Amino acid sequence: MNKIKKNRDKLIRNIERIPSIPIVSQKIMKIAGDESVSFKELVKIIEKDQALAVKILKVANSSFYGFLSKVSSLHHAVVILGINEVKSIVLGFSVHNFFSHSATDDFNRTQFWKHSIVCSQVAKLLGAHFNIQDDDSIFLCGLIHDMGKVALDQYFHEDFLRIIEYISLNNTTFSKAEKEILGTTHYQIAAKLLKQWQFPDKVIMQVLYHHAPWQDKNHGANHIIIYLANILAKLAGYPCLPSEKQIDLHEFANSQEFNFVIKSGFDLDYQTMEKLLIQIQELLLGEADNVMRLLE
Repeated sequence: MNKIKKNRDKLIRNIERIPSIPIVSQKIMKIAGDESVSFKELVKIIEKDQALAVKILKVANSSFYGFLSKVSSLHHAVVILGINEVKSIVLGFSVHNFFSHSATDDFNRTQFWKHSIVCSQVAKLLGAHFNIQDDDSIFLCGLIHDMGKVALDQYFHEDFLRIIEYISLNNTTFSKAEKEILGTTHYQIAAKLLKQWQFPDKVIMQVLYHHAPWQDKNHGANHIIIYLANILAKLAGYPCLPSEKQIDLHEFANSQEFNFVIKSGFDLDYQTMEKLLIQIQELLLGEADNVMRLLE
């Protein structure tokens, strides 16, 4: 058995020992597919965690939602955002809170969470642009798509340091560095952990394939939205790690991956990508300094 396979097997065993997310989130998970749940019942559950309640209000009042009047109460937020959207927000921030501890100075958690929150908001914007009938998982998947990286940082710290070093020395991507050192990737780790926590299959699949939606035979539009949101968040100046290989828009627009997006029914070309990027950057201009307040 080679060293990488030993590392991978050990990693899987250790992931199985990671504790579950908070009880409030577990309750939200249990009612995630229950269409009979009322606004009042959902508010009652969330009110038990005031930090999460405040985050929901901050999201509802962010410029990405563009509500004309201030959302001043949790009940108001649930009514305006919708039950499913609020469930996604609660689950997303629960994952953030779970991985709040930073294990190294070499991986800037503030930078990481900025990338994640921007990705979640860009995903919402793309969903609206392409008229995707969102099942309310887009925000959640955008926010937690890279959670495997913080799981590595927090629970497999020495291996993670080697990955960060490899990226810096070789100007490469997380995925390539992870495969070289661990034999597995952050998205595979995230998918296993989400399955362990009993997240919905559609969420697990979107996170698992956010770098390669073409690998999922049952891929849907949401998979591609998360894939594009991740790319556009980086192009907008919010990478997960500054030293990782940068994306070139022109190169991407002439790639097989871009062709796949178009063949999947997305009306997209280089000019449209440029316009979307400008729109995102303008939208972030007023939010850039405040974006992390959503996570405080």
